[in-house]
Amino acid sequence: MLTEKPINPDDLDHAVRPGDDFFGYVNNIWIRKNPIPANEARWGTFYVLRYEVEEQIKKIFEGLVATPAGKLDDSGKKVKYFYESGMDVDHVNAEGDAPLAPLLDAVNGIHDVNDLVRTIGFLHRRGIGVFWAPSPEPDAKSSDRTALYFSQAGLSLPDRDYYVNADEKSVAIRKRYADYAALMLAHSSIAADAQQFSKINDIEKTLAKHSMTRVELRDFEKQYNKMSWEELSKRAPHIDWNIYCEAIAIRKPEFVIVCQPEFMAAVSELFQSVPLESLKAYLRWQVLNAMSNFLSEDFAHRSFEFYGKTFGGATEIKPRWRRVLNVVNGMLDQAVAKLYVERHFSAAAKTRVNQLVDHLTEAYRARIKRLDWMSDATKEKALTKLNAISRKLGYPDVWRDISALTIVPGAYLENRLNAHIFEFDRQMKKIGKPVDRSEWLISPQTVNAFYLGLQNEIDFPAAILQPPFFYPDGDDAVNFGGIGMAIGHELTHGFDDEGSRFDANGNLTNWWTEDDRARFDKLTARLAAQFDAYELLPGLRVNGKLTLGENIADLGGLLIAYDGLTLALKENPVGAIDGFTPFERFFISYAITERSVAREEALRTQVQTDPHTPAPYRVNGPLPNMDEFYEAFDCKPGDALWRDPKDRVKIW
Repeated sequence: MLTEKPINPDDLDHAVRPGDDFFGYVNNIWIRKNPIPANEARWGTFYVLRYEVEEQIKKIFEGLVATPAGKLDDSGKKVKYFYESGMDVDHVNAEGDAPLAPLLDAVNGIHDVNDLVRTIGFLHRRGIGVFWAPSPEPDAKSSDRTALYFSQAGLSLPDRDYYVNADEKSVAIRKRYADYAALMLAHSSIAADAQQFSKINDIEKTLAKHSMTRVELRDFEKQYNKMSWEELSKRAPHIDWNIYCEAIAIRKPEFVIVCQPEFMAAVSELFQSVPLESLKAYLRWQVLNAMSNFLSEDFAHRSFEFYGKTFGGATEIKPRWRRVLNVVNGMLDQAVAKLYVERHFSAAAKTRVNQLVDHLTEAYRARIKRLDWMSDATKEKALTKLNAISRKLGYPDVWRDISALTIVPGAYLENRLNAHIFEFDRQMKKIGKPVDRSEWLISPQTVNAFYLGLQNEIDFPAAILQPPFFYPDGDDAVNFGGIGMAIGHELTHGFDDEGSRFDANGNLTNWWTEDDRARFDKLTARLAAQFDAYELLPGLRVNGKLTLGENIADLGGLLIAYDGLTLALKENPVGAIDGFTPFERFFISYAITERSVAREEALRTQVQTDPHTPAPYRVNGPLPNMDEFYEAFDCKPGDALWRDPKDRVKIW
């Protein structure tokens, strides 16, 4: 459990000097006392809090299960039926993979390429990401209206590099994937496809070869390719887009934004060059693999043996209740959220966090004004954008209506498919319409925070607005080091290497002078180089380019939160607590929120796929660029974290 005491001096590793390893100074003792659970790939502050939230939701679900359906409202009844259907493990086991029959029948009914396209749409509506992914999002260059985007998809491994890299570990993972697929197929109703796996894998390798890398995916300009349907048909001539639109139940819009044109062209070519039976085998495999956790436990356990162990290093599968809870919580997020916030969130917490955002926005405004590398013309537009950032804190004022969704007792996979179709159709109805900027896109019971560039907004769900990120009755130092830094981090995302390319309205446009952009790029390149040098394991280094946006946001967020605390202390001076000054408590509080340890497998996967820098460099990476850190802990030349003033990167 997370302690209600923000900082306990006995929890600090006094054998480590803060100037040598601040992450270790704050977190070593906790990490030694709290080994990673067998069913987790990593452990730390975020994960402990998520467990607590899941336990809170579990009690809510158990209350619904114990209540007769006739005494529940419509949304409570749907949550009850969905959770019960997943927890009835005897029934789920007895069915094996029989619930896949409607999906497999659709694939087996393919007789030509038009049928193939129609079935792809059928599967997309049900959340099976074959070949490409459709999504309605604000048009990046006209962000007040919703556009249809197509992006790369269809891989079974977490990243395209696992298919194309020639290093020993990638080769070993490909071998394990082949063994896993053979085992899954052999024990399924599509066992014959085991003989087709090499052809299935060839299709995935082709998709991977033509997919953008994780670093390339951070370039929004390259991914904004607006096309008429005629232009798309020329790029991908073997796909009948009229049939596809009919299959996903939409009218063909005026245009589509294709994020990876080369990828879509490669998919089209596959439809011409690969035998139809091989394409059908690929679809059947994707259905089985994507839906394995909704089938009998033997399928779920095989999936864990490959994905959970290979990419996370966990040694045990999560308990059934936790797996089912997360499915229901994700699919019926707002129905669950309403029940959650009624029990676990106060209006007073929302009010105080709102005040923190005000302080931090003021601090950011002052910091922009005194930048020495940015011209007045760009500063004016930066301030306009900052002032326009909207905020969603806690939970929405209006809950989404799910009365038209069908959830029935005793049908776990069917309920999951119905829930996805319901949400898919709801999203698709947005295409061509004005963007509803009041809509909550993040569920209130999510332990995380977000900046949404196309909306130019920050989101802080109810679940993260609690210890150790936020103490409703805590001192300013711990709150600015915790939730305050998180707020500053998300604000800074509006001005990182990606967010800085969107204007105050969320439009992808250049609002910088040419010289200012060049100076900004020079500074961010220095930061990327710093993180490239950090070695996590022998031969395994942080990817400074992939993690650049998060590293900019960490550094900027810390500086803004520090400034916010300075402003707050002028209004309400506070002395030392437990022997620590407010600024020492600020940095310790931040390091506690970034407390995390990962298994080697999870660490390797994170470096390859995640834009967040792994611990301990979420702490020991940005702090050496901060004069304020050196002052708080009296750091001097010779300390391991010391960086000469000329080498310290200062951006925002």
